[in-house]
Amino acid sequence: MTPQLDEAEQLLGAAERDVVAFQILAANAAAPPEIVLFHAQQAVEKFIKAVFAAQGLVYRRTHDLLLLWQTANEQGVAIPAEFDLLARLGPYAVEFRYLGAAVPDVSIIEAEALIAKLRSWAASHVVKAQ
Repeated sequence: MTPQLDEAEQLLGAAERDVVAFQILAANAAAPPEIVLFHAQQAVEKFIKAVFAAQGLVYRRTHDLLLLWQTANEQGVAIPAEFDLLARLGPYAVEFRYLGAAVPDVSIIEAEALIAKLRSWAASHVVKAQ
């Protein structure tokens, strides 16, 4: 296995752990939304990075979904997600989780749909790279 493929598979595994945390927290009405959506943001970020790794692309270690979007565009990778949704989900990585600031409107349903789409997309890229 190449180092890039190993990294891609590790990122997929890490993303799956965030998906499990997201699902558990999303089912609990007492869970703070910023913590639930933090795990959605983390899963999305790692799914994108898994595709980059599978393709052998160089990317920055960042939580910034918009920077990852820009990197994808520069590398000719089409992320199957709306820019607006990534922009609204991105701040959950740091700002909203630590500061408890007013959060943009990202619903659990939107996050679930995005996770499902990017999970499938990333898995197919990693399988192709094998």
